[in-house]
Amino acid sequence: MTSPVFDAQPHPAVEPGTPAAQLEFDVYTPPFTPQQPVPAPVAPVPPPKPKKTGIVVLSLFVVLLFGAGAAFGVLFFQEKGRSADLSRQVEGKDREIADLTKKAKDSKEDTDRAVAAQKKAEADAAGSQKCRDAAKALTESLVANDRNKGQTAIGDLLVQC
Repeated sequence: MTSPVFDAQPHPAVEPGTPAAQLEFDVYTPPFTPQQPVPAPVAPVPPPKPKKTGIVVLSLFVVLLFGAGAAFGVLFFQEKGRSADLSRQVEGKDREIADLTKKAKDSKEDTDRAVAAQKKAEADAAGSQKCRDAAKALTESLVANDRNKGQTAIGDLLVQC
């Protein structure tokens, strides 16, 4: 196809050589369209960053796990110390019980010895009473000047005392 601007063709109604009839050209003028501003080139949009919810959830879980571990560790060491204190108290009470048991046993032995001593003293007192009675009988026989009674009293005195 030929462009009317570049291809000069004489108009059929005009004869060549006439001064008034110069070649007429159809001038092509494009329709007027206002120039639209060309938008500035936009940088390509980077692809969206991948979501990190998995990492966030995992790190939150690790933090909570660490906190729980720390709490249980603190509780463990507190209870361990408390257990040691209670063990020392139990050992002290066991020693007190052993001492009191020993004292009670010693006290019972002392009581048994005292009872035996009392029985011996009572037996001695009974024996000495017989001795006193024999001495008293001897004294009475001497005062009464009774020879037979005096010999009997001396025999009783020797046997009893």
